[in-house]
Amino acid sequence: MRQMASGSDTTLHRLVVEHSPDALVLCGTDGNVLFWSPGACATFGHAEEEALGRSFAELVVPPDRAAEEQALREAALAGDVMTRSTLRRHRDGSLLYVDSTMRAVRHDDGSLQGFLVSTRDVTALTVERDARLLEERYRDLLEWVPDAIVIANEIGRIVLFNSQSEAMFGWARAEMIGQPIESLLPRRHGPVHVGHRLRYQRKPQVRRMGAGLQLYALRKDGSEFPVEISLSPLGASDGRFVMSAIRDISQQKAAEKELQEKNAALQVAHQAKDRFLATMSHELRTPLNAILGFSGILLMKLPGPLNAEQERQLGIVKHSGEHLLSLINDLLDLAKIQSGTMQLTPESVDVGRLLGEVHASLQPLADRKGLALTLQLPPAPVQCRLDRRALNQVLLNLANNAIKFTASGSVLLELDDTAPGLRIHVADTGVGIAPEDQQRLFRSFTQVGDPSRRPEGTGLGLHLSASLAELMGGRITLQSVLGVGSRFTLHLQDG
Repeated sequence: MRQMASGSDTTLHRLVVEHSPDALVLCGTDGNVLFWSPGACATFGHAEEEALGRSFAELVVPPDRAAEEQALREAALAGDVMTRSTLRRHRDGSLLYVDSTMRAVRHDDGSLQGFLVSTRDVTALTVERDARLLEERYRDLLEWVPDAIVIANEIGRIVLFNSQSEAMFGWARAEMIGQPIESLLPRRHGPVHVGHRLRYQRKPQVRRMGAGLQLYALRKDGSEFPVEISLSPLGASDGRFVMSAIRDISQQKAAEKELQEKNAALQVAHQAKDRFLATMSHELRTPLNAILGFSGILLMKLPGPLNAEQERQLGIVKHSGEHLLSLINDLLDLAKIQSGTMQLTPESVDVGRLLGEVHASLQPLADRKGLALTLQLPPAPVQCRLDRRALNQVLLNLANNAIKFTASGSVLLELDDTAPGLRIHVADTGVGIAPEDQQRLFRSFTQVGDPSRRPEGTGLGLHLSASLAELMGGRITLQSVLGVGSRFTLHLQDG
C-alpha cells in the first residue's frame, strides 16, 4: 500500500485496519501473504506469523474454488474490483460463506505490487437465510414424520431441526440452527465425518437406512446412542442441502446384544451337551458290551444247558442290549456330527452289493413279522465313491424303520440309477405319516403318529440318517399317504 503523507494519517489508517471486522490481506505477485490483518486472524483462524510468506490460496481457498480465485485475480489485473460470494476455509477445516473483494495494487510506475483481498464472513447471515427458506418450504411437512430430521447446508451448518430432533438430542431448535452437523456426533468421529461430508457433497446420492454402518450420535447431556441415518440430497435454488433422517436404535441394539449373549450361552451349552454325550456313550458301552458278551455265552450254552424259558428271557436281554447299543452308537455319531468332528472315509463302494447285505441282515426280522422284503437292483453293478459305514447305517435305519412300522404287506429296497445321480428307495405298505408330522420327521427325538403303533420309535435314527446323508453330499426325501404307506428316497451323487 502507498506510504501515508503524515503520521496522523498513518495512525488513522492503522486503527482502521486493526479494528476492521473484515479480513484484509495483501498478497504479492506470487500469491504469498505479505500482510495479514487482525480481522484475517479472526476470520480464518491463522495467526499472523503462520500466514506471512505462505500462499493465500493454500491457506484459505478450498480446492474446488481455485478457478473462482483465479477469475478474481484476472479481473483485478484487468482493473476491475471484483466482489464475489464464495466459500473459504477456516484453519480447523470448516467452510465459511464469505463476500470476497480483490483489487490489484500497483507501484507509482504502474507495475504490479500485489493484490489486496478484503473478505467478509457472511456465514451467520447465509445460515439465517437458509434456515428461513427451509422453514417456509418444509417445516410443516417434516414435523409430521416419525424420525428426527436434520437438514444441513453445503458447508455442514444446520438449517432445519424438527421437533423429533429436539426430543432425541435434547437441544432446542434455536440452539442448533447454524451449528455444525458434527456437533451431533461424538467428538472422536468429528474430523472423519468432515471428510465424509465433503466427499458426499461432491457426489450426493440417496443412502438408505440400515446401510450396514455402525453409527453413533451425541445428546446434549453428553451420552452417546446408536443410530441409523438415511441421507438425501435436497435441491433448492439458493444452494445445496442434505437431509438426514435419524432413528434411535438403542432398543434394537440392546435386543441384538441380548440375543448374541443368549446364542453364546446356547453354544456353550450345546458344546457341553456334545461332550457329555460323547463321554457317556463311551462309558455306557463298556458295561453294555459285558452284558451282551455274557448273555451270548449263556445262549451258546457254554456254561451248561438252558430250559426254554431261560433261553427266551436271555434272548430278550440280548436283543434289548443290542438295541440299546445301537442307540448309544447313534448318540455318539450324532454328537460327532453336531460338534463337527465326524470324519468320513470315502471309498469305492458297490452300492448294489451293500444294499444286498442290508436286505440279508433284515430278512429274519421281516420273516418274523410275515412281511415280504423285496430287493430290486439294476442289471449292472453300480459303483459310488462314499463312506461305506455311513451309507450302511443310513440304509439300515431306513429299512429297519420300514419293517418296524409295517404290520402287513411288504417292504421294497430299490436301487435306481436311471436319473442323474443315484437314488435308493425304501418303500413300505405301512400306516403312512400325516402331512403335519412329515414336516418335523427328521428332527431329533421326534415322536410322530400314534405311539402305540410305533413301540420303539425315538426319531433319532431318521435325524441321524438325514445328517449322515448331508455329510455324504446327499439328502433324504419322503412321500407318504396315510393308510397306504411311505417311501423314503436317499439321493446321492454319482461318482
